[in-house]
Amino acid sequence: MIKPDYLKKGDLIGLVSPSAPLAGLVPHRVEKAVEALNLMGFNVKIGKNALMVDDYVAGDPKRRAEDINNFFKDPKIKAIISFIGGNHSNQILDYLNFELIKNNPKIFLGYSDVTVLHFALLTQCDLVSFYGPSGLNQFAENPKILTYTEKYFKKALMQVAPIGKIYPSSEYTEEILNWFNEEDLKRGRKMLVNTGWEWIKEGCAEGSIVGGCISSIIHLRGTRFWPNFKNTIFFWEIPEGDSLEKGESLANIDSYLMDLKLSGVFDGIKGMIIGRPFAYTKQEIDKLKKIIQEYFKEYNIPILFNVDIGHSDPMITVPLGIRVRIDSDKKIFEFLESGTKYYEE
Repeated sequence: MIKPDYLKKGDLIGLVSPSAPLAGLVPHRVEKAVEALNLMGFNVKIGKNALMVDDYVAGDPKRRAEDINNFFKDPKIKAIISFIGGNHSNQILDYLNFELIKNNPKIFLGYSDVTVLHFALLTQCDLVSFYGPSGLNQFAENPKILTYTEKYFKKALMQVAPIGKIYPSSEYTEEILNWFNEEDLKRGRKMLVNTGWEWIKEGCAEGSIVGGCISSIIHLRGTRFWPNFKNTIFFWEIPEGDSLEKGESLANIDSYLMDLKLSGVFDGIKGMIIGRPFAYTKQEIDKLKKIIQEYFKEYNIPILFNVDIGHSDPMITVPLGIRVRIDSDKKIFEFLESGTKYYEE
């Protein structure tokens, strides 16, 4: 795996819109994201096409890809962060210059639909990229980025030592405030007590961590961007459904898990981590766990559930392709190596 240079204060970060056009529709969130990154000590450059709006996408796929290619080419840019996900990052894959990217490795960060791009960078460039906070969501949080999210962002990107042990957050939120009428400027989101992790299946395993948003993962089945999941710790998490205030239906999650099983994903993995379900009732969570138990009754692997990854907040930042260990006896989820490296000034 190729590791990008670590991030330090004073570095220039590029912001891009690989899929949805929200950055062009909610300018106050863009301003808040830039302000948050500035307060953390970074300089910011917005991609020339990142604020475009074309119905449900941020403009022509060639232009969305152009911003990413240009930022990888630009030696002044040290990290690239997605403004937000969506459902159409797959449209830009044919326009990404993977040779250019491989020869100019740098931090690439985002989650949800950005899963598609993470898998592409993994399979085409052997590049460690980072599943974590996005510009409009986490960095533009009111009044500021959540402390837990910021802590693990810095652990993953601003040091070369391994992240080390992960600990559950003490609280979380899945509240949606309407950005279009600027409800998010009136108050912060309501936080709930986090019950912590749960081991659906016990055991100990070590491997490279690979995964993302489950519906986005399915986009790539049968393509050249499909990773080799053998000997990995596979993680997945659940996005919003048809309503932004509810998670994707259990019926869809059930079908995605069967898609993964039929694709042979479960045959070679060493363990599995599942992010905190987004906006599910207790009954839905209980049913989800039963569905998972049914799929994995024949697999002897540890399964860790309700981790701070995904569409509720706060979240950790996950360097993809990096060795991790999970151990139910010791209650450990631990990153064993760094996702970044030092560079010469």
